[in-house]
Amino acid sequence: MSQRFNEYVDEYQNVHIQDKVLGQGGQGVVFRTKDPDLAIKLVTDESGTPVTDKASVERYSKRFKRVRLQPLPESLNISVPAALLQNNAGYVMQLLSEMVPFSHFWLDGKSAEKIGPDDIPAWLSAMPENEAKKMVHYYRTGGLRRRLHALYKCASLLARLHGNGMVYGDISPNNIFISQGLDDSSVWLIDADNIRFEITAGGSVVYTPKYGAPELVQGKEGGRPSSDCHAFAVVAFYLLSLIHPFVGKKVDGTDEGDWADEGNDDEDIEDKAYAGFFPWVDDQDDDSNSSDSGLPRSLLLTEKLSTLFDGTFGLGRTSPWLRPTIYHWPEALAQAVDITVMCPGCSMSYYYDFIHPETKAYNCPYCKTKRPQALILESYRWNGPDKPINSPCWLYVCEFPQDSELKIPRRVFDEFSMLDADTAEVLLSSSAKGILLKKSDHSKAELSVASDSQPQSGFHKLYSQLKIDRVASDVQFWMFANLNSPRLVKCMISGGADEIKRY
Repeated sequence: MSQRFNEYVDEYQNVHIQDKVLGQGGQGVVFRTKDPDLAIKLVTDESGTPVTDKASVERYSKRFKRVRLQPLPESLNISVPAALLQNNAGYVMQLLSEMVPFSHFWLDGKSAEKIGPDDIPAWLSAMPENEAKKMVHYYRTGGLRRRLHALYKCASLLARLHGNGMVYGDISPNNIFISQGLDDSSVWLIDADNIRFEITAGGSVVYTPKYGAPELVQGKEGGRPSSDCHAFAVVAFYLLSLIHPFVGKKVDGTDEGDWADEGNDDEDIEDKAYAGFFPWVDDQDDDSNSSDSGLPRSLLLTEKLSTLFDGTFGLGRTSPWLRPTIYHWPEALAQAVDITVMCPGCSMSYYYDFIHPETKAYNCPYCKTKRPQALILESYRWNGPDKPINSPCWLYVCEFPQDSELKIPRRVFDEFSMLDADTAEVLLSSSAKGILLKKSDHSKAELSVASDSQPQSGFHKLYSQLKIDRVASDVQFWMFANLNSPRLVKCMISGGADEIKRY
């Protein structure tokens, strides 16, 4: 029986009508259906034509059925095949309507058309128009804070997958989806048919060009967790800095050496870069492929993140076993998220401890606006009254204007855990008269509050809510949380006078 154009029938006789394309790669195409919460993955051949011959459809169907039987962790945000297609190699999967691929973080032609000359603010006026549009799109899509949080959630998904002994296989911006609204950062992985147990050698290897680990591109190994780590790090660096970690001066034409005279065309040079034959752009020991393009890394990366990128793209480029595992990334990214503030002048987010080189003060690195009033939480491990308090184990900073409410996550009050680090423990609201603390409906901690600047004055148990009077613009109080690891939390509301150490 012939199939009507753009209609696909699944194994349960449901008819799905094709809508807009979400992403396309060398292995297939993903598009939405007229049902806003469903999408279809079609397998394509090398020419991009959907695979429809009976033998191939049967072979892929067996593969997709195996994916549905994989022992994936419970409540993991991965869209697995929900129904197989009848006459095409492909399947139907759940994908909520408000979700968009990570690729939306990069400026494309359609997004650029929506940015007119009047949309470019004064602080970007000295830039070439195409570069200024990239910056406008950067903050319109949530800036540094949203990108860090999206990467933190993605790394958490991959860590749970790797913890189950499985490899994702094809990490790319088109296979990672995020909620479209800026107030929600739910992250899902699609294209689950690539998930498998570790392959040391042999078997089919799947990766997206520009994101494949060098050992995969060079055909030296099969899919391992370490190859996932490389692909994730490429997505992360590219997402934050707007440049690929291996596209430096050897590739972009700014190299003053004689590489171009060695008989290598542009395509060949790019292929070598993506295959890991060149050092990465921020290599500390070899600047032959360095780059001044993209956003300054000093504005984007904490010390921990810099170490992770260098370990992945430095020694890890040629020695995959030396790459940092995915388990290091979620906490480092969450710590970075938690020390960003959003500038009220330009809407860019940046690290709270940034001192502007021109003003020598805490001003926005982009538009020089004064750092906003912020809530600062310094969380210390509590080992008893007779034990010294060392440096903070966690720092949480967020702009805190009057008549606003903040949800303080559990990671401030306990050891970091990927499963519940985002769960709200306390709600804080600010007004001209005081600070209101309320326990969250999901709170698990026994919380006590000392409303004075010195905790020795005594703590009061927080049963439901508690108000702290505000007699000055700067406020300081303490919280004590008893969960798996007791915490003493110093709480300050400041206009930005105190220096904060970055983690």
